[in-house]
Amino acid sequence: MSKKVSLNGRMVGEGEPVYIIAEGGLTNWGQLDLAKKQADAALVAKCDSVKYQAQTTEALVSKVASPYWYDRLKYKELPHDQLRELMEYCKEIGIQGFITAHTEVDLEFLDKDLNIPFHKIGSGESLNFEFLEKVGACKKPVIMSLGLHVSIDEVKESVAALERGGTRDIVLMHCNTIYPTPWEIMDLSIIQKLKETFDYPIGYSDHTPGWHIPLAAVALGATVIEKHLSFDLTDERSFDSAVSCTPETLITMVEQLRQVDAARFDRKGERPNAILKGREWARQSIVATTNIAKGTEITREMLTVKRPGTGLPPEKVADIVGKTATRNIGEDELILESDF
Repeated sequence: MSKKVSLNGRMVGEGEPVYIIAEGGLTNWGQLDLAKKQADAALVAKCDSVKYQAQTTEALVSKVASPYWYDRLKYKELPHDQLRELMEYCKEIGIQGFITAHTEVDLEFLDKDLNIPFHKIGSGESLNFEFLEKVGACKKPVIMSLGLHVSIDEVKESVAALERGGTRDIVLMHCNTIYPTPWEIMDLSIIQKLKETFDYPIGYSDHTPGWHIPLAAVALGATVIEKHLSFDLTDERSFDSAVSCTPETLITMVEQLRQVDAARFDRKGERPNAILKGREWARQSIVATTNIAKGTEITREMLTVKRPGTGLPPEKVADIVGKTATRNIGEDELILESDF
């Protein structure tokens, strides 16, 4: 079994309840009031945490090389002072909030100023080994999405960079940085490959419409789930919108994720006793097909099996044939050990 990682006191990993992250992403459009409503929605849905993004756009995107992407991201940026207020708000309402740092200036702010308890590395930075080493040097748990990795060997390089930095508490998230991700290239089998390769908890960050793929990911062993949250799935200002849950469907997704997670193992060992209780009505017992007088030698034709399962089981028929009845047994009566 892989090691477990503490995310601000909440243990994640095999055997622990699935950890569910509502991803605020860019669908708050850089508006603090909407970001707070995302926290409210995550709390109502009973997510474990809500996540935001710190992106100092000037440090993230070249205005010269890509003015389109600079303009597309700049107005969605939540300034550091608002991120601070947002984390305070999360604490006030009682949900874990955390933030992805997309640049070194954001990492410095999150780690030193806000002192967030753990870090998230987005797919865009997951192949930047120098950045990964700096995140690892914070000596805090790290959740890393793998949406730009095309091989396990590449994942090994990224993990090694984090470990060189100094962290040994890592959660790896299978992901595809494709919005939306077509079903046929999802490759959920990577979850098992990651589990077989790394001694770290494995999760899944989703970029598909609906929430049935996260359910499948939990069934396959993902111990952390991240799903985007939006108030309008048709808003094309962000790729996130179409692959999000609404506040209403987030409630349903969380409920179903918990149910699928609970169904993976009999963690309390209650299944055997529950099955035995089911046998009382669903299993068959040996009964008489006719009246059998006391002293009669019992033949196979005198026996059949019917519900309920409170008498002798069907496999005992051969033990009864040839025995002598010790009492008068009525037709359709259960035959007991004391009857022969």
